[in-house]
Amino acid sequence: ARRFNGPPGSGHGGYSAGCAGVLVEGPAAEVTLRRPPPLETPLAVRRNGEVALLDGADVVAEARPAELSVGGPPPVSVQQAAAASERFAWEHDHPFPTCFGCGPERDPADALCLFTGPVGDGRFAVPWTPPAWTGDGVVEPVFAWAALDCPSSAPVHGTISSPVVLGRFSVALERPIEVGSPHVIQAWLERSDGRKRHTAVA
Repeated sequence: ARRFNGPPGSGHGGYSAGCAGVLVEGPAAEVTLRRPPPLETPLAVRRNGEVALLDGADVVAEARPAELSVGGPPPVSVQQAAAASERFAWEHDHPFPTCFGCGPERDPADALCLFTGPVGDGRFAVPWTPPAWTGDGVVEPVFAWAALDCPSSAPVHGTISSPVVLGRFSVALERPIEVGSPHVIQAWLERSDGRKRHTAVA
């Protein structure tokens, strides 16, 4: 749906990856986006050991089971995350201001509005209290995928000149996320590889 855009004219990376990822059996999935996900376009599902979302003959996303273990730094507090969010780098100069995940021109009534900022020690964080529209008591998995996406890009905003978009996303949802309960999403840079940046988010 058009509501779930990232860059103008294409689907939000995390939401789109989640649409494929939730079709994979197992505790974790890896999704590769092959092209900008189209909006307002029904996608066919192909299963052959893996899952692919198709726009006609074009592969939009491919998903497969994955093994994922996230270590990394200790978590920040809700208060630290709130302070970090005040330092959101794209508050006034966002390349995609209507992004479902982090666009400052979106309404929290129908978008995530996750403004992730630096803690000051290599960690980036944002508080998140999932709203009622994300699920009945617990967050629907596709919205969990969406919520993890934009925060995962925050550690690389200052390391690359062009806007950052999602290419590959591996997610493990180990336990339900309670709607209406305060959470913290935290991300950090793991490594750089040419034009690619590898981050982790929890």
